[in-house]
Amino acid sequence: MSTKLMEKTANEAADREVGHFETLVDDEKTRVTLWHIKPGQQTGWHLHDFDYLTIQQSEGRLHLDHADGSQRDVDYVPGKAVMIKAPVEHNATNVGDVDIRVLEIEYKY
Repeated sequence: MSTKLMEKTANEAADREVGHFETLVDDEKTRVTLWHIKPGQQTGWHLHDFDYLTIQQSEGRLHLDHADGSQRDVDYVPGKAVMIKAPVEHNATNVGDVDIRVLEIEYKY
């Protein structure tokens, strides 16, 4: 993930556990992160400084809270890819009843 906003997460979302993530690649051009978010877990507030691509690896539903106060739900479909333009500041919470897995690819250019 891009910049973690630990203080904001502690102040606004301390009631939820942060899901597991693993950085698979992090070089001068690309960062690849694999997320595993169980029901009720969150990503924690974070800022995407770079454009990024998500590739959904599971079914499920994420609730997104954005820094501007907007909210939306995203229904996951395995294999679906979504390109997102930076900057994006948000927190995502698994509001479904199944584990969510997603591959996130950030482009550092």
